[in-house]
Amino acid sequence: MSEAARGSASSFSALRERARTLAEEGVLSGIIGAAVVAVFFLLIDSLQGRPLHTPSLLGGVLFLGRTPDQVTAVSYTMVFAYTGLHVLLFLGAGAVLAWMVSQFERNPQFGLVLVLLFLLFQSVLFGLEVSLVPSLVGALGAGIVVIANLLSAGAMFWYLLRQHPGAMERLRQSWNE
Repeated sequence: MSEAARGSASSFSALRERARTLAEEGVLSGIIGAAVVAVFFLLIDSLQGRPLHTPSLLGGVLFLGRTPDQVTAVSYTMVFAYTGLHVLLFLGAGAVLAWMVSQFERNPQFGLVLVLLFLLFQSVLFGLEVSLVPSLVGALGAGIVVIANLLSAGAMFWYLLRQHPGAMERLRQSWNE
């Protein structure tokens, strides 16, 4: 095998390994974010004496077109359906965040873009929630939705920064400058 062929094979292998690592990190960070939100709302619902009410409410509104007032009992079908959607959305968010953190680790200038994209993502997410289903955000409470979003994002970033110690070091350096 020629030197060029070996170099090409090793660069392809390195690229494949990087893609596999990013995919794993994206999946794990997405699962972490989804779990944080799910546990947070399970805790809130349980404290109010209505365990699983929130995913049932969200499923009923999104999949059945009901209003929050029409969802009075927990439907395990809606809990299951909404949980599936919830996990899929967080897997996508995890993939994007994993890619962004890996970019920041290699390009520290990307840090400001990362922060701005995070703020934009949070704003767009909240804006979509409020504009598409305003009665739902009202039923859950806007403050609770914001807290859940921030807790999940914080947990996802914490996981990803632990996977990328170079990114954490660059973050510390830019913070001290």
